[in-house]
Amino acid sequence: MEVHHHSHTARKKWTHYFWEFLMLFLAVFCGFMAEYQLEHTIEHQREKKYARTLYEDIKADTAALQAAINTNSYVTSRIDTFRRMVETQSINSLPTGSWYYFGRFGTRYFHIPFQDATIEQLKSSGGLRYFRHNDVVNAIGRYDQGRRDLQTLLKFQDPIYSDLINARNVIFNTYHLDAIMDIDRITINVDSFKQANMPLLSNKKEDFIRYANFCQLRSYNNKYLLRSEQAVLKQAEILLAELKDNYNLK
Repeated sequence: MEVHHHSHTARKKWTHYFWEFLMLFLAVFCGFMAEYQLEHTIEHQREKKYARTLYEDIKADTAALQAAINTNSYVTSRIDTFRRMVETQSINSLPTGSWYYFGRFGTRYFHIPFQDATIEQLKSSGGLRYFRHNDVVNAIGRYDQGRRDLQTLLKFQDPIYSDLINARNVIFNTYHLDAIMDIDRITINVDSFKQANMPLLSNKKEDFIRYANFCQLRSYNNKYLLRSEQAVLKQAEILLAELKDNYNLK
């Protein structure tokens, strides 16, 4: 007769289950913390990268804005000089070179080459969330809004541009304008040009007045544009300062 021995499994103590649970919990928790820390590190690296590229873009923008401000001021003052000349001088009382020189500024076209690749990427990808400093985020928002408003103002000049050109071309043979299209011409060349005499297409006072009337609107728009350019430059400088202070940029 065979004797069967029944094996008995010893019951584990509750402390054994507790330590198993604790070890499993710690493993999951540590894995979560490691993943969280890795993600946090990656986001921090992205934040610094975006801050650097944005800083370089805004530095380029400030240079472009300052150049635009200088050009606007230079051009608008000469538009106003042309308007005064039309109002106070007879056409034949001045060398035609002076009419050509001051008359050419009415059709000067303005463009500001903003470096907007980084800021547009931040907006489209949700990358602004990487910036932990609210002052930086707010400065980015104000600058971006100002920049876009300024671009709208620049486009606002387009509707009268064709009228300006048409009125100008009634008076001037633009072939003669080639010599002074660059506003950085040295003074001696400008003075020589203003004293020269080249033929006008029209010397009728009413044609000059018509062109000067369009120039009045251009002058007004330029002055409004100038104030906007100065405001956006100030916003750009504030953003640069925030980026520099928070990310130790130079």
